[in-house]
Amino acid sequence: MERYNRRHCTMKIALVIEIFLPVVNGVVTSSVNLAENLVAMGHEVIFIAPGWSEEQPAHINGHIPVHYIRSSRNWAYPGMRNVLPWNRRVQVILRREKVEILHITGPWLLTWACMRAARRLGVPIVHTFHTMLHEPSYILYLVRLPQLVPVMRAIAWRYYGLYMRRSVITTAPSEMACRQLRRHFPAAEVRRISNGVDVSRFERYAAHDELVQSYPQYRHKVFIYVGRLGQEKSVDVLLDGVHQAIEADSEIRLVVVGEGPSGAALRAKVAQLGLGQVVSFLGRLPHADLLQSGLLHHARAFVTASTTENQPMTVIEAICCGTPAVVPDVEGMDELVVDNGLRFAAHDPQSLAEAIGRVASDDGLHQRCAAAALRMKERFDGRTVAERFLQVYEDARAAAKRASH
Repeated sequence: MERYNRRHCTMKIALVIEIFLPVVNGVVTSSVNLAENLVAMGHEVIFIAPGWSEEQPAHINGHIPVHYIRSSRNWAYPGMRNVLPWNRRVQVILRREKVEILHITGPWLLTWACMRAARRLGVPIVHTFHTMLHEPSYILYLVRLPQLVPVMRAIAWRYYGLYMRRSVITTAPSEMACRQLRRHFPAAEVRRISNGVDVSRFERYAAHDELVQSYPQYRHKVFIYVGRLGQEKSVDVLLDGVHQAIEADSEIRLVVVGEGPSGAALRAKVAQLGLGQVVSFLGRLPHADLLQSGLLHHARAFVTASTTENQPMTVIEAICCGTPAVVPDVEGMDELVVDNGLRFAAHDPQSLAEAIGRVASDDGLHQRCAAAALRMKERFDGRTVAERFLQVYEDARAAAKRASH
């Protein structure tokens, strides 16, 4: 790829994010990585996020400013916040900061307020499509009646259209998501750009002997899940699969990192299945601590049963650790896991158990998957991803200028 020439194109970019620190998820992780790389290339970046806690940082990593907009709790989806969509403070921020590109990362109320302000000020909008809110497991947070899911899916796609039509360019991290967007919005310009990470952060981690002192379960064949404990992540299917897998191999263990609204129910399920000595819930860990601990690096494999992913950062991070992955065989996941792991039939605990068993018992397979993962990791280098976004920003700015004449 031709290196981006920053001497002629220094820009001021505002990244809008609906769920923000201290909550950590894939959108937060990839957005912070993008911002860091943009700043390293000589550009200016600010975050605009819902304000709700005194623990929220005024700057990211000490140097990227965050502007918080007053918000209220969203009762339907934990972690999401509500901002008045006609909030005027965002326009003041965009004007004062001389923002040249508004980059939105999720279709909710703060994003709507920022888009309204950007359109009034003539600031071009770039949209990254991250979360599959039209999936049934997300819809069921809003409506508890499964029979309403088809209607709500249709409404969700119409809702996306409000954001797609106001954006000059839309990006998505997976080809699966790009296909869906192009099918529903054929007039939109949609480009695939992967989520990015700082690959160097995965090179320093605790040795296995040191890890075992803190986590003695790592004397066994440990599979690890990292992510939100919510119904959309199908962690209950994961537990059922592990329950079946240990019937063939009693050395298998599962470590669960994360919290969420289903946490209590999942812990109760572990007790019900008699998996108290097999499954360990570690709760939410600071991201840096997780990477440095070796929990990911020394796991036999990363495993998830979630079928609602666009391009999950957790799988990308497993790849960067050289850790094999066991994932459902669904669109999106098939772009990330080929030779670096195994795919199983979605929603099928027996198929999952068989995949876990193969990785647990076959050392040759495990080594081949680990080597393949390490060969893949440069695809997700944050610098390369940031360069591709800079080209999108330039193209969006040029298109906006043409439209204004």
